[in-house]
Amino acid sequence: MKQVLKYLNLPNVMQMADGSPVTRENWAARREEILSLLKSEMLGQLPPDPMEIVEVSREMQGTRADGAIIVEAITLELRYETGSFRMPFTLTRPADCENPICIITIGMAYDERYLAMPPVEVFRRGFAVAHLWCADISPDGPGYEKGLPAILFPEGRKPTDAAKLMIWGRCMTYVRTYLEQRGGFDLPNTVIAGCSRFGKTALAGALFDERIRHIASVCSGTAGTAILRGKVGETVENIYNYAPFWFCEKFGEYAGREDDLPFDAHYIVAALAPRNVLITGAIEDFWCDPYWELLACVAGSPAHELLGKPGFLYEGPHPVPGYRYPIPGDFFHEGNIAYAMRAGGHGFFPDDWMRIVEFVEGKKI
Repeated sequence: MKQVLKYLNLPNVMQMADGSPVTRENWAARREEILSLLKSEMLGQLPPDPMEIVEVSREMQGTRADGAIIVEAITLELRYETGSFRMPFTLTRPADCENPICIITIGMAYDERYLAMPPVEVFRRGFAVAHLWCADISPDGPGYEKGLPAILFPEGRKPTDAAKLMIWGRCMTYVRTYLEQRGGFDLPNTVIAGCSRFGKTALAGALFDERIRHIASVCSGTAGTAILRGKVGETVENIYNYAPFWFCEKFGEYAGREDDLPFDAHYIVAALAPRNVLITGAIEDFWCDPYWELLACVAGSPAHELLGKPGFLYEGPHPVPGYRYPIPGDFFHEGNIAYAMRAGGHGFFPDDWMRIVEFVEGKKI
């Protein structure tokens, strides 16, 4: 894999904008350079945070597994100078576990491929799951007149303002704030996770909130964890034409010009250092290109290593030294950057949930 990277003309994540090398002493400044690029060239600027986050309702919605799992419907009020916004979500937690680890995720509905219902085993292993629905925040479509954006941008959204991936991602982190206010959760091991467009969303949330210790990106592909240079399947042109509202306008200028991007997916992986990052791919998900998602693990690893973490450890068991392409069932998780490959295609399936659980169990503090 390192040999492949040599031919992709990737921008150097370990070089400051002025050309000087990145060291432990200047890493914080380099990280700010990376985040600035991601905001200006893809995600849009950070939206204002609420002055207060208040629980306004909590109702028992039901139970699962003969009462061993409790499901609650919760509504938070996000209070801004420009108004208030009510954001509902569902919290599913084990009934008999003190301080469960919470996985915060987002989707459109349980019956679609981007957010399958977690298997019962997730809760039996001491995890809770907080589910947000994107339409409750801002509809997954053009326009910023409905939902939270109407509060964030009362005079209208500018082309450089936060786009929908950023807005959804920030709301995921507001759930982390709520868990802290409520108490009773293993806060240091909070997880943020998502699949496809919501894998990109989870990354956007985690990039700008260092309280999130574990990040899981499932089949996030283009504008997520897949290297864009030389990628198979979806391109910048494809994704921007399909959903320009996920991004700031500047990202669309790189349609057909991926080699001109001043960053690539390895910048995202690097900027999450020294936290724990799990990237999962599917062997038949050519649109996302799971092999180029693996490349981001390799290329983003030096930042984690610089900070004293193992990064991505992946020396394949085969006669030829070095990296190999993964096959279904592979789970490389010895380092704090992990990669899992499963059979099948695009989506968030029980196997993905269990990889997240196994990864976090091995890395939790």
